[in-house]
Amino acid sequence: MGNELRYVDEETVEIADAEEGFHVHDDSSANWVIRKIQEARAYSCRVAEWSEKEQVRAKREEDFFLFRYGQQLMDYARKKIDELGGRRKSIALPAGTLGFRKEHAKIIIDDEAAVLAWAKAHKPDLVTIIERLSKSGLNEHIDATGEIPEAGLHIEPEKEKFFVR
Repeated sequence: MGNELRYVDEETVEIADAEEGFHVHDDSSANWVIRKIQEARAYSCRVAEWSEKEQVRAKREEDFFLFRYGQQLMDYARKKIDELGGRRKSIALPAGTLGFRKEHAKIIIDDEAAVLAWAKAHKPDLVTIIERLSKSGLNEHIDATGEIPEAGLHIEPEKEKFFVR
């Protein structure tokens, strides 16, 4: 059709139209635009899948190097810090930083039900109850009775929504 996509930046795409200018005017031109939308969606899915696989691969690689060389890196960092007088907590290198930081003690809950039972018996103020509105129940109530709460909501009127699948 003589149209080209022109990438202005990472988020902006323009269509370089033919001299007369592209517009949707028949089944063929509408189908072309729909095909382009579907291709963009499919590409987005492929990129997301690829990204997820790459993140898993990168994490596996990171875990390997930490397992294989982590202790050696820790020993090296301790040695370098000692050589520099021991006052520092980290060593900066071109690819990154090695160092140590103090972590405060933290609680790890292994059995939440057991801790919850203890809290109910000994310290009930630690137990919180979360209230949540059932939107599906509210919809059913309004549909059945026509009764609408006086405040806190509005009803959006029925409308037609355009879609491309």
